[in-house]
Amino acid sequence: MALLVRAGAIITCDTDAPQNGVTFEQLGLIRHGSILIDDFGVIAAVGGNDTCHPEQRIFDAHVEGLSSASSMRVSKDDVLDFPDCVIVPGFVDAHTHPLFAGMREAGETMLHTVQRTREALLDQSAFWETVEGRLRLMLAHGTTTAEVKTGYALTKAGELQMLDLIDAHKDGPGLPRLVATFLGAHAVPPEFADADAYTDYLVADVLPEARARGAVYADVFCEPGFFSPAQTLRYLTAARSHNLGLRAHCDEMSYSGAAATAARAGVHSVDHCNYIRKDDIEALVARDIATVACPATTMYLGLPPCPVRAILERGGFVALASDFNPGTSPCFNVQTVANYGRRLFGLSAAETLYGVTISAAKSLRAKAGRIRAGEPADFVVLRIGSPDEFGFQFGGNLAAAVFRGGRRFS
Repeated sequence: MALLVRAGAIITCDTDAPQNGVTFEQLGLIRHGSILIDDFGVIAAVGGNDTCHPEQRIFDAHVEGLSSASSMRVSKDDVLDFPDCVIVPGFVDAHTHPLFAGMREAGETMLHTVQRTREALLDQSAFWETVEGRLRLMLAHGTTTAEVKTGYALTKAGELQMLDLIDAHKDGPGLPRLVATFLGAHAVPPEFADADAYTDYLVADVLPEARARGAVYADVFCEPGFFSPAQTLRYLTAARSHNLGLRAHCDEMSYSGAAATAARAGVHSVDHCNYIRKDDIEALVARDIATVACPATTMYLGLPPCPVRAILERGGFVALASDFNPGTSPCFNVQTVANYGRRLFGLSAAETLYGVTISAAKSLRAKAGRIRAGEPADFVVLRIGSPDEFGFQFGGNLAAAVFRGGRRFS
């Protein structure tokens, strides 16, 4: 049988409107709306509330946009009502690091996490059980698609092992849909004398196998003390030769020209960008490159905010991501990220929702972030009284229900 989900309001985010100044009407706001889901977890129709006779056990779901010729039979037991809630697309978290062991709550360095992760990978099933618990929490808070990075093993065997784990669970039940990113160039491990030697190793020995092990993207931490612009360009060029999409951590803690280098390399996204300049913004917008801002990291570290408004005003688009990791952003909740985005960047509720759905999906080239007939039924039912409350409350979980592929997981 089909499933019919009704709510006080639905925001489809099915729009081509620019992010800057977007309104909820432009984002496809439907008052008293319905989503009809077929037996395969795909949205059959979305529109105004259906008409039915409550005394009937089975009725035709007449949703605006679904022709009478293709009406679907729905049992009364398969109708879910959320009259005091707002439905939005499932959140797309475009920057996460959940594959780790070793929180750094006592101020340890990244190499502490690397050592703990290497030890944890000796028991792969136990390691995945821990990671899976984090991913389930992400889904329960509304994240239905997540970009997931490697980067805490920094050995060929360990990094490829993590790619294998992501690939094996990329569409696992009860988890977000996973998009794998190989972040071999995260830091220089103790076995190598310097970043040049480690970059040589990655280019020659690891990148050639990453795609075959499920990697969709390659990423690099271009920052003083980690990888220089020249090393970054070499690494990304090699990654592209192996048919990997490109992403880059850029100008997070200081300015080094990282975003400009990444733009020249043809990346799909530049992430963080707290210190980028006007020329960088112009280059990113001209090339239609996504900026992935990480406001939880900015708040945690006390960094200057990414110039989000300047990017939007010049016609660019900005995703808001958690950067969930064990050292600089121990935050997996995109609802909290939305609140930080509104506070740090002065975004409206509608611009913020755009950032965790449409922009984030675009940065990943993912079929996600919209509620649209013919696409997977991934959406979140939020306990908020109006769309304008999106990103206003924080510190808890406002998800009354989360659907991924038409199945309810919370």
